[in-house]
Amino acid sequence: MATASPLQAERRHLCRFPAAELEVRLRPGRSRFRKGEVVEAADFTREGIAIFTTRSLKSGRKVLVDLTLRLDRGEIHQNRLVAVVSNQRPEGKQTRYGLRFDFRANGTMRALDTQARLGRMEGVLERIEKLKTRTCGDD
Repeated sequence: MATASPLQAERRHLCRFPAAELEVRLRPGRSRFRKGEVVEAADFTREGIAIFTTRSLKSGRKVLVDLTLRLDRGEIHQNRLVAVVSNQRPEGKQTRYGLRFDFRANGTMRALDTQARLGRMEGVLERIEKLKTRTCGDD
């Protein structure tokens, strides 16, 4: 019986990028006045993000996410992203949650600007990762 290669076993069709330069603010409620909590990002694509938190989130629940990608000369912000908790996995004292962006949720999510900004963030993180790999590989 043949086993699937790691590439075939991967369910995502987009490559994941480490999100060390990405600040994620999670707002489980719909209140626009609550700041939410900063959570650790595990990886990012333009279709979703994986986060670590001690907060308990249920699969299928919608949450609001604010993203800030810090760059040398400024920042890229995308606020009020609607995401759905698609999976979860305990890791130590925290839980890793996979959040899938819901591009049909509202006008902000359907806007081409939103999708373009997420694509730009993904591209920047991809370039940062390639640069790190190239720099670390020379040692």
